[in-house]
Amino acid sequence: MKSLIRAGFALAATVAMVGTASAAIDWAGNVYPNHGASILPTGDQAVYAQVYKSGVTDPGGQGADLSAVLKYTSDTHGSFEIPMNYLGDVGNNDEYTANIPQMHILGSTYIDVNVVFTDASDGTEYSDTYDQNGNPPPQRYDVVDVLPNDVDVKFTMCMSGTETTGLPCVIGSAGEIGSWGTGVTMNQIDTELYEVTVTFLAGGNPSFEYKYKKDDCQTWEGTNNRAVTLPTDGTNLVELEADSWEFLPIGCGLGNVLDEDREVCFQLCLNGIDYTGTPCVIGSVAELGNWADGVPMVDLGNGLYEACIVFLAGSPYPINVEYKYKKDDCETWEGTANRAFTIDNSSPLSQTFENTWEDQELDCSPTPVIEKTWGSIKGIYR
Repeated sequence: MKSLIRAGFALAATVAMVGTASAAIDWAGNVYPNHGASILPTGDQAVYAQVYKSGVTDPGGQGADLSAVLKYTSDTHGSFEIPMNYLGDVGNNDEYTANIPQMHILGSTYIDVNVVFTDASDGTEYSDTYDQNGNPPPQRYDVVDVLPNDVDVKFTMCMSGTETTGLPCVIGSAGEIGSWGTGVTMNQIDTELYEVTVTFLAGGNPSFEYKYKKDDCQTWEGTNNRAVTLPTDGTNLVELEADSWEFLPIGCGLGNVLDEDREVCFQLCLNGIDYTGTPCVIGSVAELGNWADGVPMVDLGNGLYEACIVFLAGSPYPINVEYKYKKDDCETWEGTANRAFTIDNSSPLSQTFENTWEDQELDCSPTPVIEKTWGSIKGIYR
């Protein structure tokens, strides 16, 4: 198990990544290791890539007429091509692998790689194979020295308001943290704060990637890997900067928090729009229902509605918010892009966002009241 892909993070093959695909192969990519990875001269280096072709790779087993070649260039030894072997299925994708032999890594400063897939049914090739982080080919691997001594690495992670049904774990590319297979369970230090110290052994790769899983090491973060390069100067203890789940604003007393409550009001104009029930505002944060349950709005008259929420003092910031509206008793979505704003200590204590349904030109101004003098009023009743 060599990457987050095998652990359930394969990109949906039906979503094309940036690249030039032929008419036959729909998509190829997810090259691993990623561009910028550090590799050791102590053994062969495995390279992985995936391919998708509708109706061919979807069924189990190797897709017919598909093959792959690993092309790589060492700054010292020259250029080479090695056929890749079918490894197995990852969702609807077929995965292939090949090893760069140690003799081509020894003495190299770097190695550039490119995976090329061929469809024998029409002779077309797909060579624009991006890595898991969206980097185009060639992916460059830097050859580095091994750790000269054992290094204890302390991982600290704050759940930052995210619920978990069990202890989280740290998992990554190094064998000491599971080689993307089995993570290392963390210890609970406080309500949302967890940590664990892992010993990385002498002779290993000083560079590795990692991320976290929660719910008793079952649920993956949906974000990119974090990258670390350990010192090779004899240092034996490294305390990594505290992380937060999915890079959310960090709480646990480790990050910045709001010094006072911040109120945000949303006003929506529906004057001239057909609707059958009260609208609501809905968004990406808990205060707005996490895109699940919207906040009902109050009728201010003349088609204007309002709802207000509060971000409490002590909440970690920056709080990046996306939102939109639903009408017809919070059933019908707007067809526009999400609106966005950020809350931090520079935000006003109270602010109002005024919007119209789908950003149309609507007017919800109150009906003007015409003031009359007492004389004019008497004249009406003469």
